[in-house]
Amino acid sequence: MELTKEESLLAEWSYSEKDWNEFVDVEKSNKKEDNLYFGIGILILGTFGLMVLRQTSFLGGLVFAVPIAVLIPWLRMKFSYPHLKKGISNPLVKIYSNYILINGKKIQLNGNQKRIKSITIIDTRKKKKLIEFNIQWLTRKGPTNDEFRILIPSDKIQEAKDLVQSF
Repeated sequence: MELTKEESLLAEWSYSEKDWNEFVDVEKSNKKEDNLYFGIGILILGTFGLMVLRQTSFLGGLVFAVPIAVLIPWLRMKFSYPHLKKGISNPLVKIYSNYILINGKKIQLNGNQKRIKSITIIDTRKKKKLIEFNIQWLTRKGPTNDEFRILIPSDKIQEAKDLVQSF
């Protein structure tokens, strides 16, 4: 099967299991922090929203908001980031022009509903570099986005810089 221009392979990176596991720890920590803030926002807005809009008591608003504030971030973590698994032998990332293939899991970058908002290279506390794809899509209430970060192998830094420039 021949790849079309839209599906052209831009980069292929492999990692040691140790490097991949360290990356997964860092990335899961980042995602958990994001989801914690998201859950706190749901809890606060949900509780006070119910108190104002439905004239419930503080305790009543809390009873309804807590399960939602826990469930939505948990579901988001469970279903949005299945590629963040430890213990994978021979981890492999393939970056195409319209999607990323991470250990067999496909993440859409460009398509009918999604587009790349930005691509940047960021540093971690452990002196590693990550490439961050900020993906945007439209919802009824306006655009929303999510970030997908990938560890850049130490010998592929220039390739990652070239990749950022090409987008």
